[in-house]
Amino acid sequence: MTALELIGAINQILFVGLFVVVLRHALRERRRSSFNTALLFGSIAAVVLVSRVADALGLAEHPAYPGIVITLLAVAPFAMVRLVDDFSHSPRAIQIAGYLGFAVVAAMAILAFGPIQRLVGLVAIVFFLVVGGYAGYAFAREAARARGITRRRMTAVATGAVAFIAALVLIFAGVLLPRVAETASILAQVAALVAAGAFFLGFAPPAWIRRAWREPDLRHFLERSIHLAGVTDERAAVAELNVAAASALGARGASVGIADPNRGVLRYVDAETGEWSDFPDDMFIAGRAYRAGRRVVAEDAAAADPQHADRYRATGANAVIATPIGTDARRLGVLAVYAERMSIFAEDDLWLVDLLADQSAVLLEARTLAEHASALRAREEAARMKEEFLSAAAHDLRTPLTVVLGQAELLERRQQRSPEAPADAQGLARIAREARRLSDLVSELLDAQRLEQGGAVRDFAPADLLEVVAAVRERYSEGGVTLSAPAPSLPLIASVDRPRIEQVLDNLVENALKYTPQGPPPEVHVAIDGGEARIAVVDHGIGIPGTDRKRIFERFFRASNAQSITDTGLGLGLFICRRIVEEHGGRIWFEPTPGGGTTFAITLPLVEESGTEPLDERGDAWEPRPARGVAADA
Repeated sequence: MTALELIGAINQILFVGLFVVVLRHALRERRRSSFNTALLFGSIAAVVLVSRVADALGLAEHPAYPGIVITLLAVAPFAMVRLVDDFSHSPRAIQIAGYLGFAVVAAMAILAFGPIQRLVGLVAIVFFLVVGGYAGYAFAREAARARGITRRRMTAVATGAVAFIAALVLIFAGVLLPRVAETASILAQVAALVAAGAFFLGFAPPAWIRRAWREPDLRHFLERSIHLAGVTDERAAVAELNVAAASALGARGASVGIADPNRGVLRYVDAETGEWSDFPDDMFIAGRAYRAGRRVVAEDAAAADPQHADRYRATGANAVIATPIGTDARRLGVLAVYAERMSIFAEDDLWLVDLLADQSAVLLEARTLAEHASALRAREEAARMKEEFLSAAAHDLRTPLTVVLGQAELLERRQQRSPEAPADAQGLARIAREARRLSDLVSELLDAQRLEQGGAVRDFAPADLLEVVAAVRERYSEGGVTLSAPAPSLPLIASVDRPRIEQVLDNLVENALKYTPQGPPPEVHVAIDGGEARIAVVDHGIGIPGTDRKRIFERFFRASNAQSITDTGLGLGLFICRRIVEEHGGRIWFEPTPGGGTTFAITLPLVEESGTEPLDERGDAWEPRPARGVAADA
């Protein structure tokens, strides 16, 4: 046996074996594309069988033999065109050309091959090139459009189709041109071998190759979706899961429905609005799969669910695969994948859809566990904050109460012993001072509660912020504290709740005084920047440790170095400042003061007062300014 004969024998074995594999699949799946695939390789297997029988019986020279072989070979491009129409909308003209071309070639080959042998050969070559060439082009085009394992298998099919058509053309060229017959025969057998191998990879790849091809799609899905367990917005997580599933399958789209057993609905995320849409859990093909607890495949969704045919057509969901998402313990929802047409490699899609549903179940369960863990941590944090608050509040409220009660009892005993004795002015002043301190602590608690509910800032009116700063400065001057407060010469008119803005400045100045045990008094700087006023309170005190800076505006939080100065305070002052400033549409932040200390700054939007100049002058009192991205809770 020559090498050429060996290659020919291998080709025959491969094509017959491929026919057996696809025929078994067609009998098991019973889909149009499966039978068309069996028709393609059945024609080739029939050529092998006829040639073997003819050789064994000495019928190779019979006048009818060439016509039968040509007719059987012409079935292959005809079957390819039918396959193209199974996965893509091929032009009607191509389909008609395929049918007519096959009929013409078959008629000429069977009825008049002998007298017009060369004409039949030329017609066959044209038929193979036009019809088979289009099929190869269509397979390659679909491979470029597809994704995942479908793309890899379609690429192999396109390669096989081109190589097979090339082999047929070379065979007929060798018959028509005897001078190149030997070369054409060798090239034809090589092309047929390439076609057989490519067709095997496309239509019947071994299990280990399928696993290798599927792995990138599964890895891509996991890479896109694994972080969803930690996404707090369930709608965003489901929307991303839809995109990841569609991408992994190369489908037109995918939709995950989350089950709500208490209401008997499946919740989907609307692709356009991003909002939840609730439907009965038996609605659509996806609902059937959820209710049945098994996979449902609909090659024609409109025919399978005519009640919602318009919806399927509007979304291009002509073919739908739906499979339930769940664990052994409970059903979590359903995954539906849809496309314009069912893939000719549907068995791989079914396997991957089931796997993605299992992975989605793991992700949804992980999300549920993460939500439970987050809720538990939130409760623990709330309990911890409550304990810290009660401890701090009890300590801070008990101190002035103890002083008031002790001083009152002392005055009471003095009065009982000596009713005629003059009043103890110092003791009364001490009682009044501690009572005011107690009142301030209670007011802070009430302010924090009202600001948390968003109703404490309400009386907005135009006010000159320079006058506000001057009023705060005057109050501290009366107490013997001089605040340096350079400011622009123009008025800074803003729509504010003036008592609340004064409260912010009072809190910032009080903090500056409290945490600057020694050194110069704090400074208040004012500047204009475009349409905003910036007010900064600068101190040269103990500063804020780096580890505490992210939490400095949190409720009930006190910096770790504050205890070294004073053990009083509920940790509400800066929280109240932040909420008041935000209610005014402004910002608050802080930064280290050069040389030590902290600078707290706020910005408030300005309004133009009728009769004033445009706000284009800038104060020169305070230059440092953080980047725009620095937020209040930095």
